[in-house]
Amino acid sequence: MDTGRTAARRVSWSALTIALLAALLAGCSDERSDADGSTTTVKRTSTSTTEASTSTTEVSTTTVADDPVIAAYLAFWDMYVELGGTPPPFNAGAVTPRLEELTTGAEKAQLFDFLQKNAATGLVLRGDIEHSPTVASNDGSVAVVRDCMDDRTGVYRVADNSRVDTDDPARRLYTVSLRQDGGQWRVETVTTGPEPCTV
Repeated sequence: MDTGRTAARRVSWSALTIALLAALLAGCSDERSDADGSTTTVKRTSTSTTEASTSTTEVSTTTVADDPVIAAYLAFWDMYVELGGTPPPFNAGAVTPRLEELTTGAEKAQLFDFLQKNAATGLVLRGDIEHSPTVASNDGSVAVVRDCMDDRTGVYRVADNSRVDTDDPARRLYTVSLRQDGGQWRVETVTTGPEPCTV
């Protein structure tokens, strides 16, 4: 497997535009609560460096490519797919600096543990993720991204290429908190609700 490559992502531009327009018309929210309060350990990670955003608690009106919060968010998931797809043995010396680029706090520890346990049991991640992210709030220090995400990854046993998790074809709403840390946006928490969502 080529571990230098990340899985392709496709952002739904029309859904993002509609969501941004609807949010602007409905008014902005500075709320930072997580979706339904339920936490999940998903199959995730990504890498990239971005500048901190100076916007306040307004919904972003820039394109995805121009928004540093969205750029860091998508880079996080690319890293998740890339590192998750790296076959054993686990290399903490290589993984730790990558996680430090795009994660902080609870998410950094949780993702490190996830990757280490998968490697120890001979498991890898395969597949890709389709995103439709919007910036729900951004106070300059903490930003919240909501994404009705189609996670098309699976966990596979390296020894025989058999899938060990169950495919979930439904899109799920992910609420991700990013913190500006050292001039960069880093993912701090990832939560998801149990109900399917649509874009």
